[in-house]
Amino acid sequence: MGWTSPQFAGLSAILVRDPNWAPKPYQPLYFAEFGNNAPLSAWLNNYGELLTAARGKELLIAVCPMPFLTTAQRRALRDELIWAYNPICQTGPSHHQHEVQVAQLLNDHPPKPRRRIGFMPECEPAQ
Repeated sequence: MGWTSPQFAGLSAILVRDPNWAPKPYQPLYFAEFGNNAPLSAWLNNYGELLTAARGKELLIAVCPMPFLTTAQRRALRDELIWAYNPICQTGPSHHQHEVQVAQLLNDHPPKPRRRIGFMPECEPAQ
């Protein structure tokens, strides 16, 4: 692997070319969050599994610099990508976990009652 990790914080995706993948022909295999000056081994610990999943195809790495986000923010974005794309070389937050998180947010902040619009039969008629 002739690549070194960036010297900034951000997100990365390891992809393989797959013409059956849409809308772009690159299937994500793995998403990672990395911090400043992170060693490559810290965020790419399953290289053998990636090579097996690529089935002899070239692995591609996409990097998105996010130097002003916190580690927690980058990890949350990484988890959203894992949830949305379900990469084959990575397990992440399941759909059930996401549903539980949404339910907790709704319980913590119930929606406010909405003001009725249109005809209001309980009002007295105008004189």
